[in-house]
Amino acid sequence: MNPISVSELLAYAKKVLKTDYMLNHVLIKGELSEIKTAASGHVYFTVKDDRARMDCIMYRDDAEASDMEFSVGMEVEMNGSVAIYAPSGRLQFVAKTMELTGEGALYKLFLKLKDLLSKEGLFDMEKKMPLPQMPKTVGVVTSTVGAALHDFLQVAANRNPAVSVIVSPTLVQGEGAGASIARAFKRLDGRDDVDVILITRGGGSMEDLFCFNDETLIRTLAERRHPVVSAVGHEVDTTLCDYVADVRAATPTHGAEIIVSPREDILSASRARLRTMEHAIALNLHEARRQNDALGHRLHQAVSMEAILNKRLAQKAVKERMDFRMKEVLNLHAQSLNSHGIRIRAVNLPARAERDMEQLAALKRRMVRQSALAVKNAQRDLAELDNRMKAMGKERVKPRVRVSDRYIRSANDVDVGDVLTIDLIDGSVEARVLSIERNGHEL
Repeated sequence: MNPISVSELLAYAKKVLKTDYMLNHVLIKGELSEIKTAASGHVYFTVKDDRARMDCIMYRDDAEASDMEFSVGMEVEMNGSVAIYAPSGRLQFVAKTMELTGEGALYKLFLKLKDLLSKEGLFDMEKKMPLPQMPKTVGVVTSTVGAALHDFLQVAANRNPAVSVIVSPTLVQGEGAGASIARAFKRLDGRDDVDVILITRGGGSMEDLFCFNDETLIRTLAERRHPVVSAVGHEVDTTLCDYVADVRAATPTHGAEIIVSPREDILSASRARLRTMEHAIALNLHEARRQNDALGHRLHQAVSMEAILNKRLAQKAVKERMDFRMKEVLNLHAQSLNSHGIRIRAVNLPARAERDMEQLAALKRRMVRQSALAVKNAQRDLAELDNRMKAMGKERVKPRVRVSDRYIRSANDVDVGDVLTIDLIDGSVEARVLSIERNGHEL
């Protein structure tokens, strides 16, 4: 066998590839990476899965016809052919068409909805509300079984345990989650005792977090009464909630740090305000003293010595009249006291004291009887109240289940697909009926 050159081998391989129908009409899918657009308009990129990767090219005309914004991480389906690039001997895929798929399709829908709502002005900065510096009550919209709520409560309690938290439970993933989040938010936004509302959940895939892009939810948030902080997923995750909210937090923990100020900061701010007030008061007092001294000086210069002498003579006359009147009053009081003394001496004080002692003893006996009766009645009422509280406690610990506004007690009262509301001690949980087991048989 005679040896052949590299170019001859590659030319033969290209010829073989061109005659293979399957390799000239291939539909592949994968994740985009290493994207580069050349000056010629051709787009060079790599498509990969969890086990392999392949160099790709889409020529300028095909790239313009696809009307796509290439982005790293997008899941796509491409139609094209397999070819060999002779100068480097590299196998590559020549893409003719490209469509988003999987999370890529969700991302395309995300961009479309974002553009629509942005044009309506729902994300305008003029609509953003400032967060309260020292909120007393924080509303939290999230799932009660996720780690997000635990992380928020732990950080908030460490920073300022005086802040109250009201949780509005909701679904945060799956079918109907967007509407559930909107309802949970409305419950908090309608209250007057809430200062700020946090919408949060932990990380997840784009599909898991897509309920936070629900159009109804975003429009509900745009009509909010209270400031809103969005803390959905991790730092790299982005949802439409982040755009419509007043502040976006990277994580639930970060949300707690944004909303709840540390106790030390609050105390420092209070001390600073106190020092400012003390300084302002000192300045006001100093200014008042200065004005008083100035007025006194002006008054001293304006009043003549003759006027001052007349005022002193008038004051002396008033004092003499007051002294005379005081002596008259004292004499009248002395006469009155003397009269009272005569009347008192005429009274038989020992007999009067004996009668008063008898009345006091009778009153004491009545008080003892009434006190004993009041204690007995209070003990009886306390026992009745204790029995009622125990009875109420036993009723409260039992979870109750309802469909819409109707409470149920039997499996015959529900059907597959019904949404159940389970009332617990500290809130309620919504659940969907997947199957029903009656008398040992699953339906």
